Amino acid sequence: MTMIVTTLFAALALMQTTPDAHQIQYDIRVDGITCPFCFATSKDALEQIDGVHQVVGDLETGTISLCADESVVLIDDQLRDLFRSKGFTYRSAVRSDTCTLDETSTG
Repeated sequence: MTMIVTTLFAALALMQTTPDAHQIQYDIRVDGITCPFCFATSKDALEQIDGVHQVVGDLETGTISLCADESVVLIDDQLRDLFRSKGFTYRSAVRSDTCTLDETSTG
């Protein structure tokens, strides 16, 4: 019995120290996002994608950055359609293997 309890506690400790899924980042260039409301509608749409965790925007550069699970794959045609439906022009997306957005970023 003691062996079972010890094994159970060891397994629970291992589960708690297992790192979260690896996060990636997309930096998306969009024309026409010039106000907080414009950004908010795009942010809401991107947050509907399973695996997307954080979305921030820079109105000056027209860039939206997001962190997501590494399994998330954003395709140009889908992004073009998403932003067109919001009234904006999708230009490009660059994927990075690490998410560098900090928890205090806002958007």
